[in-house]
Order: sequence, then structure tokens, then C-alpha cells
Amino acid sequence: MTPADLQVKLLDVLNALIAVGNRGNEAQARRYFYPLSLATFDVDEIMEAVHSMTSFRTTMWEKTLQFERQFASYVDCNDAVMVNSGSSADLLLSFLLRNPTNPLLEEGDEVLVPAVTWPTHIWSPLMAGLKVRLVDVDPTTFNIDLDDLEAKIGPRTRALFLVHLMGNPCQMDRIGALVAKHNLVLLEDCCEALGAAWNGKQVGTFGLGGAYSFFFSHHICTMEGGMISCSSAEVAENLRIMRAHGWMRNANRPTPPAADPTLDPRYTFVNWGFNLRPTELQAGFGLHQLRKLPGFNERREQIARRIFDVIDRSGHLSRPRAHPLAQPSWFCIPMLVAADAPFTRDDLVRYLENKGVETRPVVTGNIARQPAAKLFPDLATGALPGADAIHDRGLYIGLSPLFTDQVIDRLLECLQEFLGGY
Repeated sequence: MTPADLQVKLLDVLNALIAVGNRGNEAQARRYFYPLSLATFDVDEIMEAVHSMTSFRTTMWEKTLQFERQFASYVDCNDAVMVNSGSSADLLLSFLLRNPTNPLLEEGDEVLVPAVTWPTHIWSPLMAGLKVRLVDVDPTTFNIDLDDLEAKIGPRTRALFLVHLMGNPCQMDRIGALVAKHNLVLLEDCCEALGAAWNGKQVGTFGLGGAYSFFFSHHICTMEGGMISCSSAEVAENLRIMRAHGWMRNANRPTPPAADPTLDPRYTFVNWGFNLRPTELQAGFGLHQLRKLPGFNERREQIARRIFDVIDRSGHLSRPRAHPLAQPSWFCIPMLVAADAPFTRDDLVRYLENKGVETRPVVTGNIARQPAAKLFPDLATGALPGADAIHDRGLYIGLSPLFTDQVIDRLLECLQEFLGGY
């Protein structure tokens, strides 16, 4: 039997297994008719992974580099560096600011971060020796509050680590003006915003670098995985060195002559670093997922419009509003229960969960109210009313390009039934 014959047989087997599988990423399988997400990978991605395994090239190799180049082309940045998660992307960007070969910030310099975000977005700069100051968020956008941001820029503020939360782009015109005025380093967390743009320019390309996540529920899936968009070849080079132990082996520039002739150039370490490398299996998934991304995002937008229409007409719910210059790429369906609503957020959550609709809080809520925040006194920065509103009254439900119109119809019936009782 030839390799081609074997591939045909394998395709038949895989397609049969996929047909009976459960695409939901649920702790209790099939509890929800409307889960947070559905697996968007298919036989193409699985066959690509099989190719990597049967060719015995599973660690970071040609597919990773190919995916990086295609991703950089998609977001229109200088270069891109793949890592093993979106959190690792945040970590590398934070340590890039303090890397000893070309530090942009000093220990104790202040980084401003929105108070509603994923926690590794907070921990990463803290671990890099930087001081994090929390900025309030605007409940009408779920993004950073621009007035509070401007008020909190102080003499030790050196960087802004922005978040385009839930796929809603921040107001980059005003933010760009503040960054330029105060000579700040700008980093962007785009883990929930792949494909989003401000005035036609992709998020993740406004500053030094942008972090992306390819976890199961995100815009594309590489099982686990992430990417950093890079503003320059120098940024990409430093990140590649730091991604793999601090050695030169994966750098584009040649290894400099060692002062010590006993050093092997393959084991020449020139900077600090981690091991945050992806695998070829993840990169292979990414190559196929990236080709599907425009269709995924178009379907996400169609679904979001239908659900937002019900939310907008409810009278008791609101959802993040996008600026006229923003082109969102919705990660999920976030919503906020009105302060004067005749029901609470918890009432709505209980109803949805009982009806088979999976729910989540809006990431951490106000991170200052999380137990781990108490370990860092600097995170207790005073009142954060916008973050508190989202913490107390916010929730989100899933958004997958694979949700059928029939599933959306059923979801809308559930929402309208609940809202009709009030």
C-alpha cells in the first residue's frame, strides 16, 4: 500500500471519528446546547499534525516560521514570533522591556494596565520587576477609561499595556496622542481581538508589540499557542532569543564570535530567556486556521449582530459599544445588567445555566478584588467604579462561528423569555 493509499484510509477514519465527536469544550460534556465555544479545527489541521508526527519533526521548525510569516502578513506588521500561549506572549513582552542587553525600562518603573483584564497581563510586568498601576475601565466599552488613564500618568509612568477587551478596539487616536505626549512604551494585549482594527489599522500594530492567544475558544485555535506581533526586526530578534533560553540558535543574525573559544556557537547564550517555544503541531494547526479566519470572523459578526439586537432592545441590558472608527472582532457576547434592573446578574446567570447556556464572568472582574491582588499592595489604587460595575453586573456568553442559525434562534428565545418576565 502506497503512502497516498494510507492517507486516503486515514482521512476516512478521521472523518468518521470527527462526525461522532463532541466539539464543545465543556467540563460536563453536552450539558449546554449553547457552550462557550466549539472546536473550529477539522480534518485539515489533524492531518497536518499527523504529517509532523510521521515525519518526526514535532519541535519548532519550518511550519512555525511559515506560520509566523503568514501571521505577520495578515496583521501587517514587521514580523511575528510564535509562542506556546497568549500568556507567554504577555510574559515575553514584559521581560523584553527589562531585558539586560537593551532595557527600555528600569526596575520599579510604572506600567499602566486596565483593571479588567486577564491576570497574566498583570503578573507578567510585576514578575519583570515593574510596578503596575491599575486604571479604571469604561462600562460603555469595557475598555480602559481614557480620562482615568490621562489622570494616572505620573512621573514614574513609562509604559502602557493596553487591552482590546472582548475584541472591541480601544480609541487609538487619543491613546496614541497620550503615548506620544508622555513618551510611553505601548504594548497591546490582543488575545481576544484577532482581526479587530482601528480606522483600518489592525490592533497589535500601534506599539512595540502585541500579544495574541490561540486557545480553544479564541478566534483561531492551535490547541494552546500564541503570537507576538513585532514593530521591528530588532524586537523580533530579541523575542526569538528570549523565547528559547536566551541562546542565539534561533536568531536571524549570525552568532557573534565568542570571547571564550571554548564556547560552542550552538550553546552561546546572549540574553536572559525562557522556554516558551511552540510545537510544529501547533504551527500546522495555525496555518490552516489562519486561512479560515476571515470566514470565522464574518460569521462571528453575523451572530453578534443578532444577539446584540435583542440586548439593545431589552431596556435592562447593555453591551460594549464600539467607536465609529473601530472595527470590532467580537470574542464573545459580553453584557451588563443595568444598575436599576428588576433582576440581578446572578438571576440571569442562573436562568441561562439552567436553560443550557454556558456563562462566564467578564474575565477577572475588577482584578483588585481578586485574592491574589492582595499580595501586591500597589494594586490597591483607590476607587475603580467602572471595573466594579463590570465585576458586579457583567457576564458573557459564548460566540463560535460554528453556531447554527437554529442554535442562535433557541438562544434568543431563552433571552426573550427571561426579559419578557420583567
